[in-house]
Amino acid sequence: MKTEEYQEAVTKKMPRPDDPLDIAYVLKLKQCVLREAWAKQAFATIREKQIEYLREVLKQSKDSAFVFTRTQQVLEEVAELLKTRIVEGAELLQKIPKGHPALVMTHHLSTYKLTGFDSKRELGFAIPGYDFICPEPVLIAGLKPVARVLGDDLSYASADFPGVFGEIHRGAGFLHIPPPEMLTTGRTAYLLEETKQAFKRRPNTAMVNFPEGKTSGKHRGLGPYDLEPFKTGGYVIAGQLHTRVIPVAQYFDPHEGMQLKVFPSYIPESSDKAAMQKLADKDQRQMQEWLNERQSS
Repeated sequence: MKTEEYQEAVTKKMPRPDDPLDIAYVLKLKQCVLREAWAKQAFATIREKQIEYLREVLKQSKDSAFVFTRTQQVLEEVAELLKTRIVEGAELLQKIPKGHPALVMTHHLSTYKLTGFDSKRELGFAIPGYDFICPEPVLIAGLKPVARVLGDDLSYASADFPGVFGEIHRGAGFLHIPPPEMLTTGRTAYLLEETKQAFKRRPNTAMVNFPEGKTSGKHRGLGPYDLEPFKTGGYVIAGQLHTRVIPVAQYFDPHEGMQLKVFPSYIPESSDKAAMQKLADKDQRQMQEWLNERQSS
């Protein structure tokens, strides 16, 4: 049972609709993503689909099997609405052995911020201090084609959620990260153990990792395709667990939908931080170069 102090710390980290940085970022995101009528309709439909999803799983939040299955279904449905597809590198996935876990490294394209809603009005339920919700499925649904080729379920790690929403998050098979002040170990050490246990429970898991650790471009007042430096936490975990890393870039073409570029995968040969930083820098650089090309084409 989470303590009141823990829940308060978690709630403080939730998005706020009046955050000036978020307001500016969402405006830029709309200019990139919602330029065509079909895209506007797609995200309106995704918003309603995610609200319905939360209504369903709130009623059965104790049934983790139901929450997990329904979450994977809605990820697939959202991926279809996004028209997400692999445009480069699909052949690289075919070479990867099936039935093994993988860490999908990608940038934090926060399209979920386009689908926020008032939980009290839409769900008839709200946690004090957390009445504005940006549902998470759309955040990772764009990576569903990668998991599909691998024969994997799709998961990810993020900050924990307050109350029953945290319960749903964990029931969905997602990893949660407590607020820093609530951790008794370092963030990477905590996630290493959590990832290890998650892969034991479900070896066929593609775990999405956001090495930027924050929304791309937001905190520098830039756009959604201006990547932040990549941190090494996820890479150290991959090295420790001898888990394959699959770097993937995401670009939302306003005419054609979500497009993915899959780069060559690898299993880190060590967990030395300096070596991991070189891998992180390389992945960040190649993703940024591809995104720059997509924007200029």
